[in-house]
Amino acid sequence: GPREQAGHDHHSMPGMASEAQLEQLRNAKGKAFDALFLKLMITHHEGAVTMAAEVLSEGNNVLVEEMANDVIAQQSAEIGRMRSL
Repeated sequence: GPREQAGHDHHSMPGMASEAQLEQLRNAKGKAFDALFLKLMITHHEGAVTMAAEVLSEGNNVLVEEMANDVIAQQSAEIGRMRSL
């Protein structure tokens, strides 16, 4: 299935929209589009938080840790803002 294939794609980040989701988005109109777009964006931002958290858990570089903390803070704020829309 599509899950196995995703494992081979090193460019995919957690939370990235799939082709199917992007296709849905292209076909969505008005409110449906807004809702789907927000859902994909929130998933994407949560993926960025996941990645930043993984970097932090390795804890090998102070500068990277600071950047990761910034990402987590910014993304969490974004998610909160989007959830309230």
